[in-house]
Amino acid sequence: MLKTFNVDKLSVRVFEDRDKMGKDAALAISEKIKELLSHKETINMIFAAAPSQNDMIDALIHTSGIDWSRINAFHMDEYIGLSEDAPQGFGNFLRDRIFSKVNFKSVNYINGQAEDIKSECERYSKLLIENPVDIVCMGVGENGHIAFNDPPVADFNDKALVKEVKLDEICRNQQVNDGCFDSIDKVPVSALTLTIPALVGADYIFCVVPAATKRNAVFSMLRGKISEKCPASILRTRENAILFCDKQSAQDVLFRKAIITDEATQDFEKACALAKKYNYEAVELRSVWDTKPHELTDGQISQINEIAKKYELKICAISSAVFKCDMNNETEVKEQFDMLEKCVALAVKTGAGFVRIFTFWKNNGIEKDLEIIKSHIAKAADYAKEYGITLVVEQDPSVSVCNSDEMKILFDSLDIENVKVLWDPGNQIYNEVYKVPYPDGYELIKDSICHIHLKDAIRKEDGTPEGVVIGSGMLDVKGILNELLKINYEGFIVQEPHFRIASNISEDKLKLPGGSAFSEGGFEASELCMQKFENIVFN
Repeated sequence: MLKTFNVDKLSVRVFEDRDKMGKDAALAISEKIKELLSHKETINMIFAAAPSQNDMIDALIHTSGIDWSRINAFHMDEYIGLSEDAPQGFGNFLRDRIFSKVNFKSVNYINGQAEDIKSECERYSKLLIENPVDIVCMGVGENGHIAFNDPPVADFNDKALVKEVKLDEICRNQQVNDGCFDSIDKVPVSALTLTIPALVGADYIFCVVPAATKRNAVFSMLRGKISEKCPASILRTRENAILFCDKQSAQDVLFRKAIITDEATQDFEKACALAKKYNYEAVELRSVWDTKPHELTDGQISQINEIAKKYELKICAISSAVFKCDMNNETEVKEQFDMLEKCVALAVKTGAGFVRIFTFWKNNGIEKDLEIIKSHIAKAADYAKEYGITLVVEQDPSVSVCNSDEMKILFDSLDIENVKVLWDPGNQIYNEVYKVPYPDGYELIKDSICHIHLKDAIRKEDGTPEGVVIGSGMLDVKGILNELLKINYEGFIVQEPHFRIASNISEDKLKLPGGSAFSEGGFEASELCMQKFENIVFN
């Protein structure tokens, strides 16, 4: 298994390929069948008819020890108007692949050729009432549908169990993409379907969703809102449901991805559009519209929230510069606490869970300055805790904690619930003294990491660092991602490229801490890094 995690109440399992996915799903289903038959005389199962189910069905029918003669079988949808022997008919699909392969107690077909469709809905509904469903084996459509509950007709509170529906264009095109029909004009325009309550009312739900064509549907299902706009999202409310994906369908949910907006542009909407284009879940705020986060007005904050909502994005963190100052300068420290208060307020208003902080300009070294750094962080943490905000400490070449060795020293003596590590492994390449960020640095602080910034760099012959596109520098990005998969990391990975493609961008501009000069050339660089990141994840 590549990764397992939960989204709300839904359990998610991701596999390297669809063969492994199908076999694991079949194993889980067969174990549940055997468990139920150990204390019930008969059970009732609903099956989906779709190519996405082939791997699971093939493995299931070859599983030993299942007494199929005690199982009543149903299917969940059927086209209206196809000929009785049409191979595209869902009943025929299931007859060929499972209903004729094992000895069910009964097989109950939906009749899409019925003269009276209303009466057929009533007949099949009665069957479902008389045989309460124990197990549903389902898939998810490219538009997020379950059965033929497409977004335009999906109803989480449907009063019916079976109904007639019109099929939307995405659904009908999927039937062509799956090779079931030669062209969309041959795909029926209406069908009979079990409703959402009929499906999710089952005692156990096994949802099998492979292939890259389902990538957007899986992302919407797991990372979007629970809404009829993506009917499959309802499964997140069910503790008795398991989603099985392969790497292709789950590519966008293996990691929770975000970008720092001003790495791309000062135009917040343009940054959000870029994040949405690549199925990113969130953005992190640094400077917006040439305004630092603690200087944003209430009007600007409202606008940020409106734009984020428009693009269905979260604000995952406030990337402040708090504690980038002289720890011994009381005036500067006070200003930093004022900045912290404003950034915490911003986090509350935008729904961000984290505010980034640093560890003051380098002074006498972490060991000598440890106590004063700890005291300021503890005071900041007490304030942030009142508002439910976690402070994330970032290592940086310019401050007292500039690598994982020093971060370990800090966190070995810092036991504060709402203070965690923001790990930026690329920053270690920028340090005056280079230390390997992964695996060496990671191993020192891995238990405290809750948020990650990702950049890559090289060190030139003279030892000076230079930012490069992700995956082309000294950082073992593939190794890091494999490790994060292994530990089921569920924090955000935030793109912070820190390099620019345009050759006319001066070094001086790249050194600026924020604003339009820093963002110049960043959009192209950010998009390239996002593309490269996808390649690294997928390959």
